[in-house]
Amino acid sequence: MPISVSRPIASGCIVACAVALAFPAVAGAAKFKTVGADLRVVGPQGQTLAQQVQYTGTAQIPTDPNATCFGQGTGGSGAKVKIAGPTALGQVQDASKVTRDLKPLSVTDAFEFGLGVCGIGGFATSGSSSWYVKSNHVGSQVGADQIVVGKDDEILWYLAPSFPYPSELGLEGPRTTKPNSDVEVSALAYDDAGNRSPAAGATVSGGSAPVTTDAQGNATASVGSKDVALQATSGSLIPSEELELCVAGNARECSPQTLVEGTGKRDKMFGTPVADRIKARAADDVVKARGGGPDKINCGKGRRDVAYVKADDVTRACEKVKVQ
Repeated sequence: MPISVSRPIASGCIVACAVALAFPAVAGAAKFKTVGADLRVVGPQGQTLAQQVQYTGTAQIPTDPNATCFGQGTGGSGAKVKIAGPTALGQVQDASKVTRDLKPLSVTDAFEFGLGVCGIGGFATSGSSSWYVKSNHVGSQVGADQIVVGKDDEILWYLAPSFPYPSELGLEGPRTTKPNSDVEVSALAYDDAGNRSPAAGATVSGGSAPVTTDAQGNATASVGSKDVALQATSGSLIPSEELELCVAGNARECSPQTLVEGTGKRDKMFGTPVADRIKARAADDVVKARGGGPDKINCGKGRRDVAYVKADDVTRACEKVKVQ
């Protein structure tokens, strides 16, 4: 049944368990209830609408009276629906508040099974198409409002043309390299069950020239003197993430590569092993940068934000900054 956040029933049910983030206690701080996980949203032509680490927790989802699913008017009641805990639907809702390409998020409560996603970023389902959701490379067996998101999970949304859904490509390789060098990368294909195999014959673009992977899914991409974003594509498969590659003499010269977005609630946020752009937004947040390159941290509108940073990190609107 081609419902936007549901899918044909299969054996097993894959959900990720939420994991609490360990962090030094802050005096007077309420318990943090959000987690950070990778989010990627891919449009019908393979375009990347979002690729970021997005924190999420309990969410209020507004339903859309003008929602259209599968070419039919299936408008919602207009009421806001509370979804407890970090979920895939809550995560894309949080991301839509800060990521322009995800607006509008069109959700309906007109179906008996629960909330349905009719559109993301203006791309609505029609005919047999639906928004396909994968958690850690495994296709969901439940609605997105029931997919529990845990720390460092990988959540993928894709506007699939029909069922059965295509495999997803992944691309592995270094995040930094020296100017005018060759970079070894590997392309993988993940089927609906999360089984992975080498993606032979995939095209890796973004370097000096497109290259094709061999039978083992490997390829050598050449880069010049500027940062690049490498991506693997292959026919109707879901394109890989954009592998942002810093081209510099060393990692400390890299500009921010990964976007990390907060929720507007109290977040305890961590950077990634590469240079990051961290946006904590509102509320009193705690941010801990990591090594791998200078981070840019915007603590947002909280009044008691704390940032743990490296000496060359750049902070903004952080009431307390501790250099580690």
